[in-house]
Amino acid sequence: MLNVALTGNIAAGKSTVVELFRRWGATIVDADELVRQAQAPGGEVLAAIVRRFGSDVLAPDGSLDRAALRSKVMGDQAALDALNAIVHPAVRRRRDQLAREARERGDVLVVNDIPLLFEVLDPGEFDAVLLVDAGVALRRTRLRAMRGLSNEAADRMIAAQMPAERKRPRSHFVIDNEGSVAELERAARAVFKELRRRAARAALGRPAQSLLLAADAAAGGGEASEHPALMAIASRYSDAGLAVRRVAGGSAVERALARVAARPDAIVATAAAAAATERAWERAGRPGVLVLLSDDPDPVAVRLDVRPWGHERLRLAEPGARGLAPRPDLFPEANPLA
Repeated sequence: MLNVALTGNIAAGKSTVVELFRRWGATIVDADELVRQAQAPGGEVLAAIVRRFGSDVLAPDGSLDRAALRSKVMGDQAALDALNAIVHPAVRRRRDQLAREARERGDVLVVNDIPLLFEVLDPGEFDAVLLVDAGVALRRTRLRAMRGLSNEAADRMIAAQMPAERKRPRSHFVIDNEGSVAELERAARAVFKELRRRAARAALGRPAQSLLLAADAAAGGGEASEHPALMAIASRYSDAGLAVRRVAGGSAVERALARVAARPDAIVATAAAAAATERAWERAGRPGVLVLLSDDPDPVAVRLDVRPWGHERLRLAEPGARGLAPRPDLFPEANPLA
């Protein structure tokens, strides 16, 4: 799993990029939402905030009055540090929990939306850092247009964050959002494609070179080239750098396996092609990993998550894997005891 931090100063366009990444299939962890959850009524975090800042930070319904709290910490570094010391440990625990759950699900690309990444966290905790940036003058104009703020109010909000100039050298990717929405989307798409490639490579349980996708010859060539699950698998493993080949029918699988030096590291077959593909695989001496697309909910099925590549999670059955735990990738890690 590739764990990415996405950040950007106020009015730089970070939220637009987050929504694009969400639409394209990344798993999103929203730091602001985690803060709201941590500060919910009845929790220890809100109780600690009241003890530190007073009961006047509470709304009539007992929830946190964020505007009242903001007025107490704005421009007061000691107060802001005290608030961060209360809130951020709880947020970190929840983020770590969500990361564990994502890894267990087999999620491949997780993007953490963290506005104050450089101010309150260590960016080195993440596999990659993406900064969305825009000039101060443009951000001031956006704040005036979007929020109706005066220049003075906008400047106070901008000054409350670390200058982007200090963040850029510590970021792996920088998207400059100085133009149109279409230009921003093109720049975001380029970064997302690279993150997707890195995520696919990182998700491989072990190094691999090639993948064979087998469909049913009776269904015609269209099943091999257009089957949605096979297309999603091909996209994911192509991004990981594997050579992907599509064939139709058991005889085509046999021909693909006949050349020992060119045998694939894994074979994925549709349900219709499963029997013929497995026979060809057995006759070839079981080279590589064979998995079969299946709707069987049996827990011995192998789990492969290809959602960032435009498909829901797939269940793939692996011959001879009964009793083994599901795993999130075609290629299991080599047994260190073998």
